[in-house]
Amino acid sequence: MTTFKNIVGFLFAIEFLNSLFFLMQWYSSEGMILLNAILLSTVSIICVVEITVFSHKFRTVLQTLGAINQVSTESQVKRIVWITVTGNLFFFTRAFIEAIFAGMLIVYWHKTGTVQEIFSHPLWDTYMCLKHWSEVVILALMLYILQSRFTTSGEMKTGTAGYQAVPDEDEPKISGNIVV
Repeated sequence: MTTFKNIVGFLFAIEFLNSLFFLMQWYSSEGMILLNAILLSTVSIICVVEITVFSHKFRTVLQTLGAINQVSTESQVKRIVWITVTGNLFFFTRAFIEAIFAGMLIVYWHKTGTVQEIFSHPLWDTYMCLKHWSEVVILALMLYILQSRFTTSGEMKTGTAGYQAVPDEDEPKISGNIVV
């Protein structure tokens, strides 16, 4: 939890400084937009890496617990994989879009000394559509993934296919003269 708080605190500090520099007129709103595009691109790439690492750890723990408890965790692992893939696609798309946007801002700023033209460029509309529709798509996919049942072929509804029940009794069974 402290790592999360540190990251959020760092992002808050950057945004606070960005706003402060704008209000002190060290740079214009164009500088704010550029810094936010670079920041969002960087944060999205970090999210891709962190989601992948966390997902791998979570799947490993889940599979270990499944093996210890002798229950199949394959459907849960499949769900985690799909959530990971979907999340990574979303954040990679956002990082790619924001990086292209930041690059366009820099190019327009070098050419004209301002980025006002970018907001009337046809790619601005494309950028806005991709940015907002990607959020709608990720929400729809996550809802679908969370509502879907991920079953394996041949798995019974109890989730115990291929495993034998662990006896509840601690007493050894005596069969003839042999203790089993």
